[in-house]
Amino acid sequence: MTTIKKISTYLLGQDQIFVKIESSEPGLIGWGSAAFAGHHKLIAISVDNYLTDFLLGKELTDIEDIWQTSQVQSSWRNDPALNCALSAIDQALWDIKGKEVGKSVVDLIGGRARKAVPVLTKIEKNLDSGLVAEVAKFRKEGIQYFLINPKMDSKAVTYGKQIVEVFSKLRSEFGEEVYFAHDFDGRLAPTEALAVVKRLEEFHPFFLEDVFPPEHIDWHLAMRMQTKVPIATGKRFVNPHEWLNIIPQMAIDILRCNVGAIGGFSQALKIGHYAAPISIRTSWSAGQLQSPIESVASGHLSLNLLLSGPQEWHQPSSEITDAVGGLPELKNGYLYFNVKPGFGLEISERALTLLSN
Repeated sequence: MTTIKKISTYLLGQDQIFVKIESSEPGLIGWGSAAFAGHHKLIAISVDNYLTDFLLGKELTDIEDIWQTSQVQSSWRNDPALNCALSAIDQALWDIKGKEVGKSVVDLIGGRARKAVPVLTKIEKNLDSGLVAEVAKFRKEGIQYFLINPKMDSKAVTYGKQIVEVFSKLRSEFGEEVYFAHDFDGRLAPTEALAVVKRLEEFHPFFLEDVFPPEHIDWHLAMRMQTKVPIATGKRFVNPHEWLNIIPQMAIDILRCNVGAIGGFSQALKIGHYAAPISIRTSWSAGQLQSPIESVASGHLSLNLLLSGPQEWHQPSSEITDAVGGLPELKNGYLYFNVKPGFGLEISERALTLLSN
């Protein structure tokens, strides 16, 4: 029986945490990560002071049992810090399982539905600060999908005017063959946001994300009754009850959950299978400071799930690429992942240690 022998954490910057699980079998290790913007120390505390004592000695191939018992053995469940910590643990366990049997993780969940994953590129420039030029640059690299997030005024009237001008300019420059999405980040009151959505309809957005904040999730059904624009949400979901009802209601079109916040690879896979029968797609969220381990884990899901959409991807810094080898190749707008065992990544602990200091 191969068990969990040791769990270590590495804090990188203000957002990322890497988690290493060592097994009782010499040389068999797994890596996971999570990002909880500005609160990465809470994740480390959850792993080091809470989950580690509970998990040491457990059989590491029992991923489902570990996930379930880690959630329910406490009275307090599904908080962001615990879910992020459990997400990193869960990824590391899947990484180990793949390495143990000599298979890529995507092969363990049924193999590939596609050979590569289209990239969703986030751009935060305004029209007067080079937005059009930035899109044109990425278009030359083959990118077709863009999440357009310029700096916006929080006043509804100004917000609506600004984003309509942005979409109008982008459509006139790039036509209908490029896909533009926008993330409201729940900035506006529900009725104000609905009015802006109606104004954007003529520009055929690829999707509009987080039109409402999480506390107004029931407004999505009201919006579905009023617009045909694809609706996306999920990047701040941490509790199953945030998605259990909205999916069967068919109130959204795209789930933008964060694999490092929702509870890990296991939970994200279940969500993808739950949404697929009613044609709700996944398009995994990835903040600009998200760890490449988390992004690659999301990529294995995108390769497998039939109704997977473009995946958000940000090229890691040179410091991170020095520490993490085996990253996917970006070619003509698509990510191509390697087929090495586990998630196929090679982690330099020496480089990580230098970064964490």
